[in-house]
Amino acid sequence: MQMYFLLRYYLKLARHRDNDANPGANRISIIMSVRNEEQNIREIIGKFNEQHFEDYQILVINVHSEDNTDGILSVLAETNPKLKVTTLSQETQFSEKQIINIGLKGSSSPWIVLLTSSSGEINPDWLANLNGLLTPEIDLVVAYTNIERMKGFRNLICRLERFSQFVISGAWTLAGKPFVFNENNVLFKRTMYFDTLGFRHKMNRNFANLELIFNENLKKGRVKITTNPDLAIREHIEDDRGDHVRLLKKGVQIRQSLSWSKKISLFLDDATKILLAGLITTVIILHPEYWITFSALPLIYLILLAIIVKMLLKRLNERKIFLSSFVYILIKPLLNWWFFWSMYLIHRRNRWN
Repeated sequence: MQMYFLLRYYLKLARHRDNDANPGANRISIIMSVRNEEQNIREIIGKFNEQHFEDYQILVINVHSEDNTDGILSVLAETNPKLKVTTLSQETQFSEKQIINIGLKGSSSPWIVLLTSSSGEINPDWLANLNGLLTPEIDLVVAYTNIERMKGFRNLICRLERFSQFVISGAWTLAGKPFVFNENNVLFKRTMYFDTLGFRHKMNRNFANLELIFNENLKKGRVKITTNPDLAIREHIEDDRGDHVRLLKKGVQIRQSLSWSKKISLFLDDATKILLAGLITTVIILHPEYWITFSALPLIYLILLAIIVKMLLKRLNERKIFLSSFVYILIKPLLNWWFFWSMYLIHRRNRWN
Protein backbone atom coordinates (compact mmCIF):
# COMPACT_ATOMS: atom_id res chain seq x y z
CA MET A 1 0.00 0.00 0.00
CA GLN A 2 2.72 2.46 0.99
CA MET A 3 4.43 2.02 -2.39
CA TYR A 4 1.31 3.28 -4.18
CA PHE A 5 1.33 6.52 -2.22
CA LEU A 6 5.07 6.90 -2.60
CA LEU A 7 4.42 6.80 -6.34
CA ARG A 8 2.01 9.68 -5.84
CA TYR A 9 4.87 11.47 -4.11
CA TYR A 10 6.96 10.92 -7.22
CA LEU A 11 4.26 12.26 -9.55
CA LYS A 12 3.67 15.25 -7.31
CA LEU A 13 7.35 16.15 -7.38
CA ALA A 14 7.41 15.81 -11.14
CA ARG A 15 4.65 18.39 -11.44
CA HIS A 16 6.27 20.76 -8.89
CA ARG A 17 2.95 21.48 -7.23
CA ASP A 18 4.52 22.47 -3.92
CA ASN A 19 4.89 26.06 -5.05
CA ASP A 20 1.20 26.79 -5.61
CA ALA A 21 0.79 30.22 -4.01
CA ASN A 22 -1.99 31.61 -1.88
CA PRO A 23 -1.92 35.40 -2.26
CA GLY A 24 -3.53 36.03 1.16
CA ALA A 25 -1.34 36.82 4.18
CA ASN A 26 -1.89 35.05 7.49
CA ARG A 27 -0.31 36.23 10.73
CA ILE A 28 2.17 33.63 11.97
CA SER A 29 3.84 33.18 15.36
CA ILE A 30 7.19 31.40 15.66
CA ILE A 31 7.55 29.77 19.08
CA MET A 32 10.99 28.80 20.34
CA SER A 33 12.48 27.92 23.71
CA VAL A 34 16.08 28.75 24.66
CA ARG A 35 18.33 27.97 27.60
CA ASN A 36 21.83 29.26 28.36
CA GLU A 37 22.25 30.72 24.87
CA GLU A 38 24.10 33.89 25.86
CA GLN A 39 26.73 33.35 23.17
CA ASN A 40 24.27 32.49 20.40
CA ILE A 41 21.01 34.28 21.13
CA ARG A 42 21.70 37.27 18.86
CA GLU A 43 22.45 34.93 15.96
CA ILE A 44 19.37 32.80 16.73
CA ILE A 45 17.03 35.81 16.61
CA GLY A 46 18.92 37.44 13.74
CA LYS A 47 18.10 34.51 11.42
CA PHE A 48 14.58 35.89 11.04
CA ASN A 49 15.53 39.47 10.14
CA GLU A 50 15.76 38.77 6.40
CA GLN A 51 12.37 37.09 6.01
CA HIS A 52 10.41 38.23 2.95
CA PHE A 53 7.23 38.17 5.03
CA GLU A 54 6.16 40.93 7.39
CA ASP A 55 3.20 39.69 9.40
CA TYR A 56 4.91 37.46 11.93
CA GLN A 57 5.87 37.37 15.60
CA ILE A 58 8.76 35.60 17.36
CA LEU A 59 7.82 34.35 20.81
CA VAL A 60 10.85 33.17 22.80
CA ILE A 61 10.53 31.30 26.10
CA ASN A 62 13.67 31.57 28.21
CA VAL A 63 13.84 28.31 30.17
CA HIS A 64 15.65 28.76 33.49
CA SER A 65 18.83 30.15 31.91
CA GLU A 66 21.75 30.51 34.30
CA ASP A 67 23.69 32.98 32.13
CA ASN A 68 22.77 36.37 30.67
CA THR A 69 20.37 35.03 28.04
CA ASP A 70 17.41 36.82 29.67
CA GLY A 71 19.21 40.16 29.77
CA ILE A 72 20.20 40.01 26.09
CA LEU A 73 16.68 38.97 25.09
CA SER A 74 15.27 41.98 26.96
CA VAL A 75 17.59 44.32 25.04
CA LEU A 76 16.72 42.69 21.72
CA ALA A 77 12.98 42.95 22.46
CA GLU A 78 13.30 46.70 23.02
CA THR A 79 14.54 47.23 19.46
CA ASN A 80 12.60 44.45 17.71
CA PRO A 81 8.80 44.92 17.78
CA LYS A 82 8.31 41.41 16.37
CA LEU A 83 10.06 39.79 19.35
CA LYS A 84 8.15 38.83 22.49
CA VAL A 85 9.94 37.25 25.45
CA THR A 86 8.66 35.31 28.43
CA THR A 87 10.43 33.24 31.08
CA LEU A 88 9.95 29.85 32.71
CA SER A 89 11.76 30.54 35.98
CA GLN A 90 12.33 26.97 37.15
CA GLU A 91 12.49 23.45 35.82
CA THR A 92 9.36 21.40 36.42
CA GLN A 93 8.04 18.00 35.49
CA PHE A 94 6.78 17.86 31.90
CA SER A 95 8.51 21.21 31.23
CA GLU A 96 8.50 20.71 27.44
CA LYS A 97 4.71 20.58 27.34
CA GLN A 98 4.46 23.54 29.73
CA ILE A 99 6.77 25.57 27.48
CA ILE A 100 4.55 24.87 24.49
CA ASN A 101 1.45 25.78 26.51
CA ILE A 102 3.00 29.09 27.60
CA GLY A 103 4.00 29.90 24.03
CA LEU A 104 0.57 29.17 22.59
CA LYS A 105 -1.19 31.18 25.29
CA GLY A 106 1.16 34.11 24.70
CA SER A 107 0.76 34.07 20.94
CA SER A 108 -1.43 36.62 19.20
CA SER A 109 -1.49 34.80 15.85
CA PRO A 110 -3.97 32.27 14.45
CA TRP A 111 -1.13 30.26 12.88
CA ILE A 112 1.79 28.77 14.80
CA VAL A 113 5.09 27.14 13.88
CA LEU A 114 7.57 25.66 16.36
CA LEU A 115 11.34 25.71 15.93
CA THR A 116 14.22 24.77 18.19
CA SER A 117 17.12 27.05 19.09
CA SER A 118 19.42 24.59 17.27
CA SER A 119 17.80 25.31 13.89
CA GLY A 120 20.38 26.19 11.27
CA GLU A 121 20.13 28.64 8.37
CA ILE A 122 16.57 29.70 7.47
CA ASN A 123 15.68 30.59 3.91
CA PRO A 124 14.45 34.21 3.51
CA ASP A 125 11.33 32.85 1.78
CA TRP A 126 10.57 30.31 4.52
CA LEU A 127 7.59 32.10 6.09
CA ALA A 128 6.32 33.43 2.77
CA ASN A 129 6.33 29.96 1.24
CA LEU A 130 4.64 28.41 4.28
CA ASN A 131 1.95 31.06 4.12
CA GLY A 132 1.59 30.48 0.38
CA LEU A 133 0.56 26.86 0.99
CA LEU A 134 -2.39 27.80 3.18
CA THR A 135 -5.94 27.58 1.87
CA PRO A 136 -9.29 27.65 3.72
CA GLU A 137 -9.33 23.84 3.59
CA ILE A 138 -5.91 23.36 5.24
CA ASP A 139 -5.37 22.98 8.99
CA LEU A 140 -1.72 22.01 8.97
CA VAL A 141 1.34 22.19 6.69
CA VAL A 142 4.20 19.75 7.28
CA ALA A 143 7.66 20.75 6.06
CA TYR A 144 10.85 18.71 6.23
CA THR A 145 13.10 18.75 9.29
CA ASN A 146 16.33 16.85 9.80
CA ILE A 147 19.70 17.37 11.45
CA GLU A 148 22.81 18.83 9.87
CA ARG A 149 25.17 16.40 8.20
CA MET A 150 28.21 15.66 10.35
CA LYS A 151 30.77 12.90 10.60
CA GLY A 152 29.93 9.76 12.53
CA PHE A 153 27.58 6.79 12.39
CA ARG A 154 25.21 8.17 15.04
CA ASN A 155 24.65 11.31 13.00
CA LEU A 156 23.95 9.20 9.91
CA ILE A 157 21.49 6.86 11.64
CA CYS A 158 19.52 9.80 13.08
CA ARG A 159 19.31 11.44 9.65
CA LEU A 160 18.05 8.18 8.18
CA GLU A 161 15.39 7.78 10.87
CA ARG A 162 14.10 11.33 10.43
CA PHE A 163 14.00 10.97 6.65
CA SER A 164 12.20 7.64 6.99
CA GLN A 165 9.63 9.15 9.37
CA PHE A 166 8.96 11.99 6.93
CA VAL A 167 8.46 9.54 4.06
CA ILE A 168 6.13 7.30 6.07
CA SER A 169 3.94 10.11 7.41
CA GLY A 170 3.84 11.74 3.97
CA ALA A 171 2.79 8.51 2.27
CA TRP A 172 0.01 7.81 4.75
CA THR A 173 -1.18 11.41 4.66
CA LEU A 174 -1.63 11.04 0.90
CA ALA A 175 -3.46 7.78 1.66
CA GLY A 176 -6.06 9.71 3.63
CA LYS A 177 -4.75 8.62 7.06
CA PRO A 178 -2.69 11.67 8.06
CA PHE A 179 -0.31 11.72 11.01
CA VAL A 180 3.04 13.34 11.80
CA PHE A 181 6.19 12.29 13.66
CA ASN A 182 7.69 15.75 14.26
CA GLU A 183 6.17 18.89 15.79
CA ASN A 184 8.88 21.26 14.53
CA ASN A 185 8.58 23.16 11.24
CA VAL A 186 4.86 22.40 11.12
CA LEU A 187 2.50 25.32 10.51
CA PHE A 188 -0.81 24.73 12.27
CA LYS A 189 -3.94 26.46 13.45
CA ARG A 190 -3.68 27.66 17.05
CA THR A 191 -7.26 26.56 17.67
CA MET A 192 -6.24 22.91 17.14
CA TYR A 193 -4.58 23.04 20.55
CA PHE A 194 -7.19 24.89 22.59
CA ASP A 195 -10.28 23.29 21.03
CA THR A 196 -9.10 19.92 22.40
CA LEU A 197 -7.97 21.21 25.83
CA GLY A 198 -4.30 21.03 24.97
CA PHE A 199 -2.23 18.44 26.81
CA ARG A 200 -5.01 17.42 29.17
CA HIS A 201 -4.65 13.66 29.81
CA LYS A 202 -1.40 13.70 27.79
CA MET A 203 1.06 15.30 30.22
CA ASN A 204 2.67 12.01 31.23
CA ARG A 205 3.29 10.76 27.68
CA ASN A 206 7.02 10.99 27.22
CA PHE A 207 8.96 11.73 24.01
CA ALA A 208 5.98 13.16 22.06
CA ASN A 209 4.37 16.58 22.55
CA LEU A 210 2.35 18.49 19.95
CA GLU A 211 2.43 15.43 17.69
CA LEU A 212 -0.17 13.94 20.05
CA ILE A 213 -2.46 16.94 19.51
CA PHE A 214 -1.96 16.99 15.75
CA ASN A 215 -2.62 13.30 15.24
CA GLU A 216 -5.76 13.41 17.33
CA ASN A 217 -7.27 16.19 15.21
CA LEU A 218 -5.98 15.70 11.67
CA LYS A 219 -8.59 15.01 9.04
CA LYS A 220 -8.34 13.67 5.53
CA GLY A 221 -7.69 16.38 2.96
CA ARG A 222 -6.82 19.05 5.54
CA VAL A 223 -3.08 18.36 5.77
CA LYS A 224 -0.45 19.40 3.24
CA ILE A 225 2.96 17.76 2.99
CA THR A 226 5.59 19.86 1.25
CA THR A 227 8.97 18.80 -0.11
CA ASN A 228 9.95 22.34 -1.07
CA PRO A 229 13.69 22.55 -0.17
CA ASP A 230 13.30 26.23 0.74
CA LEU A 231 11.08 25.14 3.64
CA ALA A 232 13.45 22.49 5.00
CA ILE A 233 15.03 23.09 8.40
CA ARG A 234 18.23 21.41 9.57
CA GLU A 235 19.12 21.41 13.24
CA HIS A 236 22.64 21.42 14.67
CA ILE A 237 22.64 18.53 17.13
CA GLU A 238 25.74 17.42 18.96
CA ASP A 239 26.63 13.74 18.60
CA ASP A 240 24.67 11.95 21.32
CA ARG A 241 24.65 8.20 21.84
CA GLY A 242 20.96 8.14 22.77
CA ASP A 243 19.49 10.32 20.01
CA HIS A 244 18.54 7.46 17.70
CA VAL A 245 16.95 5.46 20.53
CA ARG A 246 14.92 8.51 21.57
CA LEU A 247 13.71 8.94 18.00
CA LEU A 248 12.62 5.30 17.93
CA LYS A 249 10.88 5.61 21.29
CA LYS A 250 9.13 8.74 20.09
CA GLY A 251 7.98 6.90 16.96
CA VAL A 252 6.59 4.07 19.12
CA GLN A 253 4.77 6.52 21.40
CA ILE A 254 3.25 8.32 18.44
CA ARG A 255 2.14 5.11 16.72
CA GLN A 256 0.55 3.87 19.94
CA SER A 257 -1.41 7.13 20.27
CA LEU A 258 -2.97 6.86 16.80
CA SER A 259 -6.52 5.68 16.15
CA TRP A 260 -7.06 1.93 15.84
CA SER A 261 -7.64 2.16 12.08
CA LYS A 262 -4.26 3.86 11.58
CA LYS A 263 -2.47 1.49 13.95
CA ILE A 264 -3.90 -1.54 12.17
CA SER A 265 -3.02 -0.08 8.76
CA LEU A 266 0.58 0.54 9.81
CA PHE A 267 0.84 -2.93 11.36
CA LEU A 268 -0.51 -4.62 8.24
CA ASP A 269 1.81 -2.58 6.03
CA ASP A 270 4.86 -3.69 8.04
CA ALA A 271 3.60 -7.27 8.27
CA THR A 272 2.94 -7.50 4.54
CA LYS A 273 6.48 -6.41 3.69
CA ILE A 274 8.08 -8.82 6.15
CA LEU A 275 5.89 -11.82 5.29
CA LEU A 276 6.11 -11.26 1.53
CA ALA A 277 9.90 -11.03 1.65
CA GLY A 278 10.07 -14.19 3.78
CA LEU A 279 7.64 -16.09 1.56
CA ILE A 280 9.44 -15.22 -1.68
CA THR A 281 12.82 -16.13 -0.15
CA THR A 282 11.44 -19.48 1.06
CA VAL A 283 9.91 -20.34 -2.31
CA ILE A 284 13.13 -19.49 -4.15
CA ILE A 285 15.13 -21.69 -1.76
CA LEU A 286 12.73 -24.62 -2.10
CA HIS A 287 12.17 -24.20 -5.84
CA PRO A 288 15.25 -22.45 -7.26
CA GLU A 289 14.14 -23.25 -10.83
CA TYR A 290 11.44 -20.57 -10.45
CA TRP A 291 13.71 -17.85 -9.11
CA ILE A 292 13.20 -15.58 -12.13
CA THR A 293 9.41 -15.70 -11.80
CA PHE A 294 9.35 -15.05 -8.07
CA SER A 295 12.09 -12.42 -8.21
CA ALA A 296 10.25 -10.24 -10.73
CA LEU A 297 7.79 -8.65 -8.26
CA PRO A 298 10.32 -7.70 -5.55
CA LEU A 299 12.72 -6.46 -8.23
CA ILE A 300 10.08 -4.09 -9.63
CA TYR A 301 9.32 -2.92 -6.10
CA LEU A 302 13.00 -2.25 -5.35
CA ILE A 303 13.50 -0.33 -8.60
CA LEU A 304 10.47 1.87 -7.97
CA LEU A 305 11.47 2.46 -4.35
CA ALA A 306 15.02 3.38 -5.39
CA ILE A 307 13.69 5.91 -7.93
CA ILE A 308 11.35 7.50 -5.39
CA VAL A 309 13.98 7.68 -2.63
CA LYS A 310 16.50 9.19 -5.05
CA MET A 311 13.94 11.74 -6.24
CA LEU A 312 12.98 12.77 -2.70
CA LEU A 313 16.57 13.05 -1.51
CA LYS A 314 17.46 15.23 -4.46
CA ARG A 315 14.40 17.39 -3.93
CA LEU A 316 15.18 17.84 -0.22
CA ASN A 317 18.90 18.48 -0.83
CA GLU A 318 19.91 15.49 1.28
CA ARG A 319 23.37 14.41 0.17
CA LYS A 320 25.27 11.14 0.30
CA ILE A 321 22.60 9.01 1.99
CA PHE A 322 20.88 7.41 -1.00
CA LEU A 323 22.10 3.84 -0.50
CA SER A 324 21.85 3.98 3.29
CA SER A 325 18.33 5.52 3.12
CA PHE A 326 17.23 2.88 0.63
CA VAL A 327 18.46 0.06 2.87
CA TYR A 328 17.09 1.71 6.04
CA ILE A 329 13.59 2.00 4.57
CA LEU A 330 13.72 -1.67 3.60
CA ILE A 331 14.66 -2.81 7.11
CA LYS A 332 12.44 -0.27 8.88
CA PRO A 333 9.53 -2.76 9.38
CA LEU A 334 11.89 -5.21 11.11
CA LEU A 335 13.30 -2.37 13.21
CA ASN A 336 9.79 -1.30 14.21
CA TRP A 337 8.80 -4.80 15.28
CA TRP A 338 12.04 -5.39 17.18
CA PHE A 339 11.68 -2.10 19.05
CA PHE A 340 7.98 -2.67 19.84
CA TRP A 341 8.85 -6.10 21.24
CA SER A 342 11.77 -4.75 23.28
CA MET A 343 9.63 -2.03 24.84
CA TYR A 344 6.88 -4.55 25.57
CA LEU A 345 9.33 -6.80 27.42
CA ILE A 346 10.73 -3.84 29.37
CA HIS A 347 7.20 -2.78 30.30
CA ARG A 348 6.34 -6.27 31.55
CA ARG A 349 9.58 -6.54 33.51
CA ASN A 350 9.02 -3.17 35.19
CA ARG A 351 5.43 -4.02 36.01
CA TRP A 352 6.37 -7.18 37.88
CA ASN A 353 9.42 -5.74 39.68
